[in-house]
Amino acid sequence: NTSHIYQKLLNIQTKPILGTLSERMLQRYGNLTWEEFDNFFSMIQKVDMLPDTIALQDIQDNWKQADIVPDDQIPSKVSFTIVPTFYEDLQLNALSFLSTDYEPDRKPSSSIMFLQLTPTKDYDKIIGMNTRIVENITQLDEKYKEISIKATGKGMISVQINEITSEANQFIAPSIFIIIMAVLFFNFRRMSYVFLPMLGLVISTIWLFGSMAVLGIPFNIIAVALVPLIMGLGVDYSVHFFHNYRVELEGGSTPAQAIITSVREIGTAMFLAMLTTVIAFLSFLTATIAPVREFGVLLALGVIYTFITALTLLPALRYLLDKRKTVLLKRKPHGLAVRKIMHILSEKILCYHKTILIFMIILTIIFATGATRLQTGFDMEQFAPEDTPAIKLFEVIAEKFPFSSQAQEYILIEGDISTVDALTGIKKTHDNLLDDVFVAKNNDGSQKITSIYTIIQQSIKNDQTLIERFNINPETGIPRTDKDVKALFDYLYNYNAINVSMDNVAFVMDDFEMDKSMIPDVPMESFNGEITTVLYNENNRYTATLIRVFIDPSFPTQDGNVNDDQYLLKTELTADISSYGEATAAVATGQNIISLTITDSLTESQILSTIAAIILSAFILIVIYRSPILGLIACIPVVISIIWILGTMYFIGYTLNVLTITVTSMTIGIGIDYAIHATERFRLIADKTGDPAKAVCDTISHTGGALLIAALTTVLGFIILIFAPIPPQQQFGLILAITIIYSFLTSIFILPLVLNHWAQRRKETWGYIISKNGMVFKNGQWIKKK
Repeated sequence: NTSHIYQKLLNIQTKPILGTLSERMLQRYGNLTWEEFDNFFSMIQKVDMLPDTIALQDIQDNWKQADIVPDDQIPSKVSFTIVPTFYEDLQLNALSFLSTDYEPDRKPSSSIMFLQLTPTKDYDKIIGMNTRIVENITQLDEKYKEISIKATGKGMISVQINEITSEANQFIAPSIFIIIMAVLFFNFRRMSYVFLPMLGLVISTIWLFGSMAVLGIPFNIIAVALVPLIMGLGVDYSVHFFHNYRVELEGGSTPAQAIITSVREIGTAMFLAMLTTVIAFLSFLTATIAPVREFGVLLALGVIYTFITALTLLPALRYLLDKRKTVLLKRKPHGLAVRKIMHILSEKILCYHKTILIFMIILTIIFATGATRLQTGFDMEQFAPEDTPAIKLFEVIAEKFPFSSQAQEYILIEGDISTVDALTGIKKTHDNLLDDVFVAKNNDGSQKITSIYTIIQQSIKNDQTLIERFNINPETGIPRTDKDVKALFDYLYNYNAINVSMDNVAFVMDDFEMDKSMIPDVPMESFNGEITTVLYNENNRYTATLIRVFIDPSFPTQDGNVNDDQYLLKTELTADISSYGEATAAVATGQNIISLTITDSLTESQILSTIAAIILSAFILIVIYRSPILGLIACIPVVISIIWILGTMYFIGYTLNVLTITVTSMTIGIGIDYAIHATERFRLIADKTGDPAKAVCDTISHTGGALLIAALTTVLGFIILIFAPIPPQQQFGLILAITIIYSFLTSIFILPLVLNHWAQRRKETWGYIISKNGMVFKNGQWIKKK
């Protein structure tokens, strides 16, 4: 109150020492005597020139002048300093911008600055803004040699990842082509058998990326795996076709006959493999995450495109190249090395089939134990290369500036929040947050939380008159009635400026004249500029508020699983939610909670998609084979491979993230191909010879050789991803490579043995394996095969 301030100043005269000091202050800052000041005070009381309350901003010019004191000597004149209440908050905030080494020696080695960028959903704009910031910061760093200036943030990380990924892709993509070409040449020993499959893959890839443009699907982090996947799967079709084609040529068939026979014998297997693979990939449509659904659609399209080119373009081009040749291929021992190895292997498998099956069962039990313990975890920092400068700078900031956290989680409260009950509930939530593990701290030990309640308490601390003005209970810091709460909210939300009205005011004090033009309008901002960040006003009604909970920079902990930490954070924040009167809709959210939700959603959808893919694949095989048992047998390698790969991920320390969580559907999509090719070959030979043992040997030696080459090319294509800069891509490439190996092993070591047992039982029961005495069952009756 202005009159009280002046009265206290006048009362200083009663004490000689202070009286002398007061006179010196008045003489220095106003060139006035006490008598002159008394006359001036009487005059302004009559004209009511000044408001009842006054803020320091009203005297900011004098404040700045009064605060200037020489740093290197004792001032010759008496000066004074006013330390307002909010200086404690200024000190608290200022210390968070200084490195922690300030405390022991008062010589901080680092300071920090926050840039808040304009929010946008346009990824290209985000990258562009951050790129320009990096360029400017780099220029400043080069300009000022005395200090080091560096920048980091989510956008900076994205920029650096883009740069590193672009550089890595220049190596990875050509390497995949070179590896596949080398394997094809080593197997077929002719450049045409290398060039044609690669041509088919290039055409399929062009179609795929063209489809992405037509469908409006952006290229994202998951889409990076498209090229190696499509190339790995597509080359399998080419390898199976050309392998069978060369076997027919070596048997004396003409190019036309070899092509017709190859398409007839493996065409059905290729079609079934394509169909079941597409189903497996389309199972991603059950995912709640759009990029995962798009990834499944693109994989399905890629498989269809590679199947079309492998079964149409490649046979046509192969025929055009070979149709005029009279002497085609002769049987050469070294040319059949793979088949000889696989034939010897088939005999050993039949000889030790019981031992092999027991060993596989024990191995499956071990992997199943690990699979049940596999954890999920999702964190954007996991997607960054370990040597990314922006990531390392984040770690330095977390160590040097533990009180500067900007990462936040939120508790959103909706409804009528301008009530005593709502504020009481918010205060209760603050109390509940006291024992939360990951809430950031200020350097005075208090929790770093911002809400309408903290703003009210700060406002009261700066201006005690608010207590009486808005009927605030001093013990709780909350107005006593809903009407008072609404009035306080209006005051805080709408208090933008105070203009002192001095129309027609003029007075003379001796030789000093003052009028309206001599007093500037001083804008007075709301005491807390954060009010609009926690309070939502709609048509003069307060319908929502936020509790902003800052998270400790060390989150998540380095020695634990990210998913566990996120779950604990969500559990604690959810438990902190209280009752807010009529504002009943309250929810905890934020980046980490969203990440946890994404991971949980992916896990649930992946379970559904895996079950759906297995059921649909089994159903199709049952329909095609007209045998429920045979259809289920063909799915055995896939199921075992899924168990093995999940167990392997656990034992090597991997978790399920946005990329690796797709492994089960990927295993079905890839592994079902090998199982179908083996099953089809077994059915073909068993039907021709009626001998299950011979069918096993031919399946392993003939189809096994093609599967070995196909698996080798695909594994080497995927394993190149270990050189990718992003850790999940490295994990993804390694896991898929191992998955293919497991699919090959189960299709060679387990499936033929199960088929052999099934065929023997069927022959003993029905007298035939596939068809009856050269007859096939069609339209409800047995007819002679053509």
